[in-house]
Amino acid sequence: MKNQYATLALLMLFSIHASLYAQESGEDLFKATCVTCHTIGGGRLIGPDLSGVNDKREQEWLFRFIRSSQKLIKENDLVAVELFKEYSGIPMPDNDLNDAEIISILDYIKETGLGTSDVTEESVAKPDLDTTKKTATVTFSADMLKKGNALFYGHESFANGAPSCIACHNIQDESIIGGGKLSFDLTGSYGRLGEAGVLAILKNPPFPAMNVALQNKNLTDEEMEAVTAMLHFVNERYADDPSRSAGGVIYAIISLVIALFLLIHIYILYDNRKVPS
Repeated sequence: MKNQYATLALLMLFSIHASLYAQESGEDLFKATCVTCHTIGGGRLIGPDLSGVNDKREQEWLFRFIRSSQKLIKENDLVAVELFKEYSGIPMPDNDLNDAEIISILDYIKETGLGTSDVTEESVAKPDLDTTKKTATVTFSADMLKKGNALFYGHESFANGAPSCIACHNIQDESIIGGGKLSFDLTGSYGRLGEAGVLAILKNPPFPAMNVALQNKNLTDEEMEAVTAMLHFVNERYADDPSRSAGGVIYAIISLVIALFLLIHIYILYDNRKVPS
C-alpha cells in the first residue's frame, strides 16, 4: 500500500513538473519568437495583440498561420489577407515549429491572457501613426548616426559579415549614387514602422531574401541601433520633403548635360551646313 501511495505521489509530482515545464517552454518560445511584434493584452505593436486569439481563430488555422502566413495569403485566405493589409503589408516570418511547440505557445498566450479578458479594441491604445509625434521624442547620438550611415553604405563592415544595406535598398537622401533596387526604398520606413518595427525586422526578417542574406550573419544590438538611428534621421529629413533629396539635383544635372549636348550638336550642324551658291 505504501508503495502504491509513493508511486501515486511521484506521478503527481511528475505531472506538475511536466505542466510547469510546458508553461515555461511556451513562455520561452513566445519571448524568442513572438514578443518583438506582439503583446498579450498590451495592445498592438508591429502585429496584433494576441490576447484571446485562441477563441477568435480555429486551432488548425492558427497552426497554419504561425508556420507560414504567406502561404495562407497566397491561397487568398480572407483573414490572412486582411491582417496583411491592416499591418502595413509586413509579412510574419515563417516559423519552423512542431505541433507541441505551437501548442505550448498558444497555451501560454491563453494562460497569460486570462487577466486581460476585459481588453477591447476601444480600450487598447493603438499605435500613434503620426510621424511627427513619433520621431520627435526619439533621439540618437551623433556617433550612433555616423556608425549607422557607414554600415548602411558599406563604408564599415558588419561584425558577422552581413551585406551592406545599400546593396539591396535605396534611400532618397543627398547622395548622388543611388542604392540597390532589389528591395524597398527605405526613406520613410522609420515613419511607417517606428523604432520597434525597424528593430523587429532587423532581428527576425519577415522577407525571404533578407532572411537568406542575414542567415548566420545576425546584426549585433549596437549595429541594429545604429541602422535604426540612420533610418530615423533619413525619415525626419527627407520623407516629407523629397525636394531635399539628391533626386532633383541629379535630374537637373542630367537635363543640363542633355541640353548642352543638343546645343553643341546643333551648332556643329549649323556650322557645316551647305550654303547654296
